[in-house]
Amino acid sequence: MQDTYFDSKEFREILQRYEDALEQDENVFLDSEELTSIAEYYQAQGDTAKGLAAAEYALELYSGATAPLLFKARVTLLHDNDPQKALEIVEQIDDKTDLDYYYLKAEIMIVENHNEAADLYLEESLEEVADTDRPDFLLDTATLFADYEQTDLAEKWLLKSDETTHPDYRELKARIHYLRSEYAESEEILNGLIDEAPYSALYWDLLATVQLAQDRCNDSMTSSEYAIAINPSDDEALLNKANVLMRLNNFEEALRYYERYSEVCPMKEAGELYQGECLLNLERLREASFHLLMAEKMARKESPLLPEIYQYLAFCFCKSGNTDEALAFIDKTKDLACNHHEMLVVRGHVLLSGNRMEEATQCFSEAMVESGGANTVMMRIAMSLYDNNYLDMAYDLLTDMMEKNDHQLNYGYAYLAICAHDLGKREEYLQHLKTAVERDPQEAKAVLGPLFPDDIEPEDFYQYATQQP
Repeated sequence: MQDTYFDSKEFREILQRYEDALEQDENVFLDSEELTSIAEYYQAQGDTAKGLAAAEYALELYSGATAPLLFKARVTLLHDNDPQKALEIVEQIDDKTDLDYYYLKAEIMIVENHNEAADLYLEESLEEVADTDRPDFLLDTATLFADYEQTDLAEKWLLKSDETTHPDYRELKARIHYLRSEYAESEEILNGLIDEAPYSALYWDLLATVQLAQDRCNDSMTSSEYAIAINPSDDEALLNKANVLMRLNNFEEALRYYERYSEVCPMKEAGELYQGECLLNLERLREASFHLLMAEKMARKESPLLPEIYQYLAFCFCKSGNTDEALAFIDKTKDLACNHHEMLVVRGHVLLSGNRMEEATQCFSEAMVESGGANTVMMRIAMSLYDNNYLDMAYDLLTDMMEKNDHQLNYGYAYLAICAHDLGKREEYLQHLKTAVERDPQEAKAVLGPLFPDDIEPEDFYQYATQQP
């Protein structure tokens, strides 16, 4: 969530002084903390280059200062993916008793997957921490491990703290429950925090995230709306609400909120990516390709969103009939950290859309073999077959998948139902429809919703369908 300090009058005056000095090519005398806050602001906007420039300026004035060196090291670690260089920068810090010095050294170890080493280092560092700083150190360390989803280590450090009633302790405990998919426990804590601090956008954002993880779209949207009412520039809340609208297939409204998100964070590729996805679903292909290409341009090479960007670019060019261009985008994912089995399926989908059945079949077969027949891969192949009007093949593949899993899967039945419906298999359609709404009403609404009036909820689909001729 965007730091509310960035919206304060104090920060705006500091930022204005800095930018005025840049424009006039003059020096501006701010302290290292102020200059680092400017660097963090630019980074929050997605403009890392400007952020680094502010940090470097701070270091010209204050060599060895903690804040700008920490900023520069974290950018090197997370943006440039260079842990060794990041460590070299950290060691330039003059005050090696600063708590943030310990945290960042440990974070470098975590990024390198040396979690136990980071834990041991922080245990040793705890012996050097002043008693007055100990409470902060314990919670900050627990938060660091939670940020990297190391829930066991996060809980270990949290339990060292005796500040069990402190809001930060409880918020972190709620996050750990969320990461463990213990949603009821997480929500109970967050509701308690909201009762005490109803104007905390952060708590409403966290609650919205927990609710969305449970497919409680209406509740999640309400929580996001509270956060937006508190802070209209809350990027997390705007993104949460847009994601809910997207899940509800309300692409026009989702697009509006992704646009608002991009206004708040103009340099972040996520806004452009999701605008492109909305426009793709609305069949506005030229606009979709524009935003997706912008997302590609804005994304750094280590961006976790790049595979998704290339996937949607492939879909966009595929829908436009440009098969070779679509395949070229899939090729760009080969050296990225992503699910390559799923990318093989996307490649097969593009080939199938281009009437290159033999090549598509080869891709689907490779994906099945390499994934060990994973249900998620089978599901995506079936969806591709359905989208390309190979209804019998999609139906047979889904039926086989359900039988191999003894009909215990909670997903996929909506697609089986739509296949049966389009093939005129009424008895099978009703059977699979009933199962779909019982096991995954959200999937049922997304896939089967167009067959029903807008005011009918998934739980009423089956009864409505049985009453139709």
